[in-house]
Amino acid sequence: MSQDEEEASIGPQELEDGPNASFFQLPTALADLRKALLGDYKLQPTPPESSKQIRLLTKSETNTLMHYVAWKLSNGTIYAYELHAKVLEKASKTEILSLHQAKKLAQDLTGFIPHMVDMCPRSCIAYTGAYASLEKCPYNRGNDLCNEPRYHKPTSSGRLKPRAQVQILPVMAKIRAMFANADTAKLLRHRDSCLQSALHLVGTAATRKYSDYGDSQVHVMQHTELGLFQDPWDIAFALSTDGAQLTMKKQSNTWLLILIILNLPGSIRCLTDSVIINFATPGPNSPGDIESFVWTVFQEMAMASEGIWMWDAVDSSMFVHKSCISMALGDMLGSAKLNGMTGHTGLFGDRFSMVQGAKSSCLKGAKSQYYPINPPENAKYNPSRPAQYDLSNLPMRSQDVYWSRIKRLANATTKKERSEISKSTGVSRLPLCAASVAFTHPTFFPLDPFHLFYENCMAFIWDIWTSFSKPHEFVYLSPEKARTLGSLIPLAMETLPPAFCGPIRDPYLKRQSQYKIYEWMALLHWYIIPMGIELQIDSIVLKNFSRFVEAIEFAMTISPRSDAEIQYLHKIISQFLVEYERIYIGNNPERILWARLCIFQLIHVPHHLQWNGTIRAGSQATVERSIGEMGHKIRSKKAPFANLTNLIFQTELVKILLLHYPSLHPNSLQKVINTESSEQNLSKFMQKDRSYTNSQGPAQAELEAVTQWLNFNILDIGISVKRWGKFKLLNGNVLGSHLSREKAQSFRRSEWFEVRIFI
Repeated sequence: MSQDEEEASIGPQELEDGPNASFFQLPTALADLRKALLGDYKLQPTPPESSKQIRLLTKSETNTLMHYVAWKLSNGTIYAYELHAKVLEKASKTEILSLHQAKKLAQDLTGFIPHMVDMCPRSCIAYTGAYASLEKCPYNRGNDLCNEPRYHKPTSSGRLKPRAQVQILPVMAKIRAMFANADTAKLLRHRDSCLQSALHLVGTAATRKYSDYGDSQVHVMQHTELGLFQDPWDIAFALSTDGAQLTMKKQSNTWLLILIILNLPGSIRCLTDSVIINFATPGPNSPGDIESFVWTVFQEMAMASEGIWMWDAVDSSMFVHKSCISMALGDMLGSAKLNGMTGHTGLFGDRFSMVQGAKSSCLKGAKSQYYPINPPENAKYNPSRPAQYDLSNLPMRSQDVYWSRIKRLANATTKKERSEISKSTGVSRLPLCAASVAFTHPTFFPLDPFHLFYENCMAFIWDIWTSFSKPHEFVYLSPEKARTLGSLIPLAMETLPPAFCGPIRDPYLKRQSQYKIYEWMALLHWYIIPMGIELQIDSIVLKNFSRFVEAIEFAMTISPRSDAEIQYLHKIISQFLVEYERIYIGNNPERILWARLCIFQLIHVPHHLQWNGTIRAGSQATVERSIGEMGHKIRSKKAPFANLTNLIFQTELVKILLLHYPSLHPNSLQKVINTESSEQNLSKFMQKDRSYTNSQGPAQAELEAVTQWLNFNILDIGISVKRWGKFKLLNGNVLGSHLSREKAQSFRRSEWFEVRIFI
């Protein structure tokens, strides 16, 4: 047995014992990488001497920022801002600042300052890390060395101006704002509550269920083995990135990166306001070395892993916050840019196991990029490949073996030697993501169900039925039946409407017209099986497809799953794969090409339910939606990338501003209570008065209680107190006055006070 085969034999117990068994003997290259990212940063032993409270706004500033927020949320134009500012200024008789001044004021209040990083004009690299000191782009696109200069020609004063820059937005500014807001600070503790519940079940040997990242195998392991996430306010992030075209049919490629806060409850985690958009590369070309653009993000996360002082509105105290990236999301191609693996075309292209790829041809140049379980004529077509793999005992990758391969790559002295190691292991380099203190292999780069289930597997099966198969094969769907099935789908929407998406088009006619993922979802979950039965599609094919549907619906349903239930899912997927191979490949070795990696990777879905608590944790739907939202707001055709950069900055700025000042949101506006009418009814106005301080009775007791709660004397000079009667809260509850309760003969008492401090 070779060294790689011995290494591959380690790890088949991962479904029971977790994804990693060893975290020792880290490679020197990893230590150097983490040191380079951290730089000279050190956590100060005491919190900085800065104000814990945000400052009060003047009337002019309040009106300006309310106008700015409303303008941004409505995606208004600059001209609209100016016109409405004049109207508001006249109506309120207060100065409304210009758009530039409003943005500057918002930045001053939030501390949200973008970081500009030099980059190649062709988007090859960002000048960070190993590229930081270079003055020409060294990136090689194929056989084309870029060699573009970094700077314009020096000015007369000798100043160097970069030819292109990318805007990187800070992450911790958003986290500071979330902790400064009591409501979001409480929500950030959701992860810890899930973790504590999982630890309790593990400690009591009770039946454990997986429902979210907080109670997953990986997270429990990070807490118990790596010593991470020891405090309730520690944060785990999921990095998600994807490419897009701003303008179809033109060279307008950009690459968006977002951070998803895994601490938040799943119901709000992926909402627009909860997601942090970090940057978008300014095209028109796709980025070459994407890690050079992400470098600045990992620099900030390295500091966050060491600890950063923050203010917590829940505990009303300073604390040391720690956070790190726990997973990096991407579709198969996007993940390959970040995970340092050889990719799906490699001999060991499956990033979760050491299952070897197979060829479907003996011709020269045929690639081993297919994954049958028991391929026909294996000795002839794939003599070096095992004759069969056991789906219940696959050679899974593991952390300790991964580090040994990274060391072998670092110690290789020639390019040929490194290439041979990469070919025999599937590991090509040390990725930047490994710098995260929460990095675990292979779980750090999870499956993307959004693309895998629907755009890859479902679309591929449809293409086999309608395009790839031949009329003599019983998986073949004749044009007549395909046309009939396609025509029934628009008609079926009358009784089964897609309430949460657009109309489902005829796949027979529109397959090549950018058929959407949500359309493949509808075909998979709703339409194919009942219509297939009606059209008398081969029952063996439909039965196999129904197993596929059952497995996907089981995995995607939001419900806690026990180990027994996950083993049941593993059984369904195994049955599907065995049947699929018998039906679609049979004894024809040239049909091995239908055993694509996307089909084989379904066997890893049960692992992911345990590793990450839910298969949805790896979904790219969030970043896809962010791309769509930003793309629809772009107005400039002349400079779409500059427009996109500005949109992202202002979007994130408004999110942070509203966390610090929630009352600036248009939906938070309330009726101004008429103080005069309130005084005539149930309210009483109380100001600082020496005779009042000596008074006794319920009012004095109330003031003392308020003083104790606010932790300062409310009868000091410069403070006014207003005691209200009935007051309706935003949640619909009503706080009544002492007088109203006396009339109702109630013995329960509570009052609402407004305290104003004049500085």
